[in-house]
Amino acid sequence: MKVRFYDDISEFYNLAIPFLLENEAENNLLFGILNVIREDPHRYGVSMPVLVSVFDGNQLKLISLRTPPFNQILSYTDDLRSIDSLVDALNKNTTDLPGVLGSKEGAEKFTKLWCKEKALKTNLTMNERIYKLIKVAEDTLGNRKFIKADDSFKELIFKWGREFMVEALSESEVKIWDNWKMHFQRSLDEERIFLLLNNGLPVSMARKAGKTPNGTTVNLVYTPPSLRRRGYATECVAKLSQLLLDEGNKFCFLFTDLLNPTSNSIYQKIGYRPIIDVDQFEFIFDKK
Repeated sequence: MKVRFYDDISEFYNLAIPFLLENEAENNLLFGILNVIREDPHRYGVSMPVLVSVFDGNQLKLISLRTPPFNQILSYTDDLRSIDSLVDALNKNTTDLPGVLGSKEGAEKFTKLWCKEKALKTNLTMNERIYKLIKVAEDTLGNRKFIKADDSFKELIFKWGREFMVEALSESEVKIWDNWKMHFQRSLDEERIFLLLNNGLPVSMARKAGKTPNGTTVNLVYTPPSLRRRGYATECVAKLSQLLLDEGNKFCFLFTDLLNPTSNSIYQKIGYRPIIDVDQFEFIFDKK
């Protein structure tokens, strides 16, 4: 198989999008990242993105990218031999990686090969499932007020956003987000954060995230611990999902932590259906 690295983001974008569209739900994260770095290559860090394709003859088999200092991300592939070729090429061009994120089989194989070559230990930091929604169950929409957050809610968004990160991400990932306030401020400025109100007070939030050709991802779903188990997250996500469908999206996507049966149950109640499992591994230098 042939592996190629790209310096031209537009060239890579034009190559990647038709391939990713073949498995749109599975690749929704990559769509979102590509849309961002096409406009601003340095959105996630000072280093240029690492953009890679793997071909078998004339057939594209795998797309992979990295926005340093974050993890290597793998597209869905139906040919795991492409993972071998990618690892071989990265070994020659990359000295270090913090981790990898991809479909369960692809991420597991990449981790095994990379850590064997580099004599690293590994830690499974996320065991997730991608869900896709076509229609919102009407009984989950509720009757509470749902608003687009503005700057008057900035301190609350910062507080909840930080709590979400600590709860959802590994310690090493939280440390990487040294610009997390800027990250959430940008989401506010772009009018992508929404709040559910109960008696005039915010009780849950969710964010309109990455866009695919036919859908949009929902993320940053958070309800403070003291307000949980009251149906707030269900109604918040249901209302945002319906809003996205009303805007013309055919689908909505989201990621869930498989170790959290409550959230998985909530999203299925709304109308989300499982598509594929994805894993994220952290690579650890073995000091012994």
